[in-house]
Amino acid sequence: MKSSVWFALIFAAISACASDEVTSEKAVDTNSLADEVTGFSLEMLLAKLDCMEHKFLELQVELHEHREEVAQNRAAQEKTLGDFLWAIHRLESDVGRNVSVLQDQSRQILAQQTACANHDQFRQKLFDFIPKQNHSHHQLPGCVASALKPHHTSFSSCKEVPSNVSGPYLIRINNESEPFTAYCEQQAFDGGWLVVQHRFDGSLDFFRYWAEYRDGFGDVQKEFWLGLEKLHQLTSARPYELIVEIKDFSGNYGYARYNAFEVGSESEKYSLKTLGTYSGTAGDSLVYHKGSPFSTKDRENNSNNCATMYEGGWWYKQCHEVNLNGRYENADNTKAMNWYAFKNNRIGMSYSKMMIRPLK
Repeated sequence: MKSSVWFALIFAAISACASDEVTSEKAVDTNSLADEVTGFSLEMLLAKLDCMEHKFLELQVELHEHREEVAQNRAAQEKTLGDFLWAIHRLESDVGRNVSVLQDQSRQILAQQTACANHDQFRQKLFDFIPKQNHSHHQLPGCVASALKPHHTSFSSCKEVPSNVSGPYLIRINNESEPFTAYCEQQAFDGGWLVVQHRFDGSLDFFRYWAEYRDGFGDVQKEFWLGLEKLHQLTSARPYELIVEIKDFSGNYGYARYNAFEVGSESEKYSLKTLGTYSGTAGDSLVYHKGSPFSTKDRENNSNNCATMYEGGWWYKQCHEVNLNGRYENADNTKAMNWYAFKNNRIGMSYSKMMIRPLK
């Protein structure tokens, strides 16, 4: 009996131990499985975060590229618009010039017709006093086309010209002075501008002597320089403003406007006596030359022989920020006709026009 009891107790103890071991193993397995599941979930989460970060970076790159494309398209459209406006401006100028030429030719034809009519009347009256038998000995020559020149009205400035057609007009500085032919720009900047310098094709050499710059050279309907003496007489008689238009060989256009402008006398070496406040898109390069005397290759009014060195005639200082009467060439060259502040370089311009207009 005692043996059976002890056997039962021992069996119960062994069963309890076995049960504890199984429970312990199950707990360990459960914890291990939970750890594995947690680690896997974390890896999946990190992978998704990496994917999202990659997509986000791709979106950032696409957005940056899109912005660059928009900026490039805008710049291209602005350049196209600028070229279009410039083409319209040149077309208006050409049309105005052609209309002016046609008007001049019409006036010439009308004057010649009037002259011929008067000439025929005079001849008929003369014949009335000549015996009929002598008619054959007193025939007058036919009307010559160039017998009379058309009458041109002169104006004190281009601002006084009643027409809005750009072209050559007669301008007089005062009632006592002889009128001279000048080109009036009647369209751009509200019109009324007298052109004093114009370059656009390089057909005219601007590396000239003092007397030529003083008196002027070229053709007002082509490339030309009006003349320093006329500039002095005009700008000293009453207040004037100045506009300078430029364009490079890439088609980029700019202008500089100054609300005051005066050139000194020859005894003052035609100095850039007055230069007002700047406004515009070309940059203020001309202010560097304010107060400087004019120089040419035979009359260097500066200490560095700038006119000879840079092959032009200008208000050189030491030496220049503007050289609009220099070489006509598409090159980054200090000798070229350039306007430094336009692109902060010395690249030559393809076009320049200087114009003045009275303020009153």
